[in-house]
Amino acid sequence: MRNPKETHNIADQSNDKVRKSQKHDANLQKNSALYFQVGLILCLLATYGLFELKFEKSTYNPDYVLSALPNDTMVDAVNIIPEESIATKKKDIISEPIVEDPNLKIVDNATPIIDENEFLYESQPNSDPVDPNSLGKIEKPNDINSDELFDMHDVEIVPIYPGCEKMMTNETRVKCMSEKLTRLIQNKFDTGLALELGLTGTQRINVQFKIDKQGRITDVLTRAPHPELEKEAKRLTAKIPTMEPGLQRHKPVSVLYNLPIVFRVQN
Repeated sequence: MRNPKETHNIADQSNDKVRKSQKHDANLQKNSALYFQVGLILCLLATYGLFELKFEKSTYNPDYVLSALPNDTMVDAVNIIPEESIATKKKDIISEPIVEDPNLKIVDNATPIIDENEFLYESQPNSDPVDPNSLGKIEKPNDINSDELFDMHDVEIVPIYPGCEKMMTNETRVKCMSEKLTRLIQNKFDTGLALELGLTGTQRINVQFKIDKQGRITDVLTRAPHPELEKEAKRLTAKIPTMEPGLQRHKPVSVLYNLPIVFRVQN
């Protein structure tokens, strides 16, 4: 039979082991939480340190240099018109009037062709002697009238418009003058005038002026469907520069010039 005292000692030892085991488990739980917190703090510190580090930036210098584009490669701006503004336009006028060439001639195909052989004939020798004294005094041709007015087709040398000095023939000079006048009218003509006057369709303005012996534009005559168009035509002719006057027998003469202006007003 066991001693009650021994039994009590065994029970005390067993209780001590249980208390030590529970204490050890509690210490492990506390240590695990502490280790987790310490590890988290270290990770945060390491991350913060990485953000604060300054890395050396390396630059790459190429061996070539980009050159700037020349000024002549500039691209002009393009204005885009919205479709709504186009739809609201009720009437429009062509900005470039048509200038007819006054020197245009229509050739009739029915005109008979003259045979040059008809003018060839054999000369018959004159057997009678001719006395030089019987011919009388040969008169020199009269000088041309200083006030005589010539047409562009009749004058020996037509007036020369500024910028057409290099043209060597009357035909090329007249063509150059017509091109210059056309450009002048297209740039200076008030294209909105006919629209303001309520005109529609094709409109024609007949202009006639004289290029005097000094090359100036004088005696301007106009004919148009409306007085305001006639006034506009006179305003345009006032912008024509002074030319080299036409020549007849190497003397300056006045030359008549016709300038029809045709334009269209579209609905």
